[in-house]
Amino acid sequence: MSSTRASEHYLHYSFGLLCLLSLVCTVQSEELQILTNLKSTLQKSNTRVFNSWESTVSVCKFAGITCNSEGSVTEIELSNQNLAGTLPLDVVCQLRSLQKLSLGFNLLHGPITKDLNKCVKLQYLDLGNNVFTGAVPDISSLTELRYLHLNNSGFSGTFPWKSLQNMKGLIRLSLGDNPLSPSPLPSEVVQLTKLDWLYLSNCNIQGTFPAGIGNLRELINLELADNNMTGGIPEEIGNLVNLWQLELYNNSFTGKLPVGLRNLAKLENFDASMNYLEGDLSELRFSTNLVSLQLYKNNLTGQVPPEFGEFKKLVNLSLYTNGLSGPLPQKLGSFAKFYFIDVSENHLTGPIPPDMCKQGAMKMLLMLDNKFTGEIPANYANCPTLTRFRVSKNLLSGTVPTGIWGLPKVNIIDIASNNFRGPVTSDIKNAKSLWQLFLGNNSLSGEIPADISGATSLQSILLNNNQFSGELPSSLGSLSSTLKVLDLSHNQLSGEIPKTFSSLQLTQLDLSYNKLTGPVPESLSKGSFTGNPGLCSVGKGSVLPPCPHP
Repeated sequence: MSSTRASEHYLHYSFGLLCLLSLVCTVQSEELQILTNLKSTLQKSNTRVFNSWESTVSVCKFAGITCNSEGSVTEIELSNQNLAGTLPLDVVCQLRSLQKLSLGFNLLHGPITKDLNKCVKLQYLDLGNNVFTGAVPDISSLTELRYLHLNNSGFSGTFPWKSLQNMKGLIRLSLGDNPLSPSPLPSEVVQLTKLDWLYLSNCNIQGTFPAGIGNLRELINLELADNNMTGGIPEEIGNLVNLWQLELYNNSFTGKLPVGLRNLAKLENFDASMNYLEGDLSELRFSTNLVSLQLYKNNLTGQVPPEFGEFKKLVNLSLYTNGLSGPLPQKLGSFAKFYFIDVSENHLTGPIPPDMCKQGAMKMLLMLDNKFTGEIPANYANCPTLTRFRVSKNLLSGTVPTGIWGLPKVNIIDIASNNFRGPVTSDIKNAKSLWQLFLGNNSLSGEIPADISGATSLQSILLNNNQFSGELPSSLGSLSSTLKVLDLSHNQLSGEIPKTFSSLQLTQLDLSYNKLTGPVPESLSKGSFTGNPGLCSVGKGSVLPPCPHP
């Protein structure tokens, strides 16, 4: 090659390189100005994230900014940064290579402008959990979107559902918790066959559940709760074999649990509470991976499937206010760290399953208003995690296991309206977290232990309609900062009302129908004392006879 040609080649190369560098420099200069404008618009934000946004450094070193190999901005990740102000999309969407805009969990307000349509390369858009106003504009040009999160941000009006037609690659769609205009579940949604996450709870979806939902075979999570949907749950739901969570609560669904549910082998969380579902639970006996099952407040009948007792992962079972009958599986909750059971207000029979606290994690045992029989299993006396123990309105009998009275974290002990006998033991002094003690309508006997005052959080004590005897413990007077309700009526209590009771700040006091004698402290005169002929009044205006002068 001659020296002349070599020189020309070098000049061409140098010129091209200079042009490229010039272009890069121009782009970087433009992007610096764009981000500077964004910072300026959000300058009232109480955040430190913009501290690194200085013109003396490359925009690629700004906090929350990611660039590609050419140095162009591809991602803005500023979620949960306490940002406040309006979002200048006319500025942001000038970033030609922007693929991700994540601004969730901030305090951004005002409208979302049509300038959003200019962010044509966006693959990830998260504006969720802000306080925007107005409607979401048409976003048909965002054809490359894979993730769209607009949930819980104050959007109203009609959502541009038709914009979704062009987003064939959409993987996640989250629009819930917005006061959108009422709409059926759109056909555009059930054609997004790559969706694995669909969150449309609490956004005014109405009408029936389209059978086309069966097209979304990649779904892991489907949430349609807190809407106004009607009709049955379609059998096509059984096509969603990858489903991990199904949330349908607080709608107006009717009919039976669909046959297809048995196909959902990966289902762990299922909540269809507060609907009008009927029939039995037999379709769920195959759902061996269930962790949480909530179907409360429906019209379900039949038995709880025996297979539930073999579910190794189940920790949360809420079936209250239905018409279920028959016994509970005796192995229920014995495998996993069982946390919660509420089967109240049914027609369930048989004994209480004994091992639901076997793994030492149980918080709440709620089984009131059924027809359970037998005794309280002794194992629950060794369940220190229990916060609520409620088995009232059943046919239970025997004595209460001693340790129940002294559970350290229990807030409520409710065994009212059964056939229990025996005493309340002094262990109750260990129940430091106990707020409410409901023991009425049983055959409990013995003295009320003086150690009851050790349960220093007590607000309500209802021991009415039992066979308690002996004197009232004067130590109850020490509960004057907390105790509000005291009902000891219809027992065999005797002796005088302790003077310490004068310090109690009660809103309700009932000592009627006992064998009490002597004066009633004047501060308690508004209580009920009927059926104690030996009581007398030291004040005026009482229905009790006046006490004789000494």
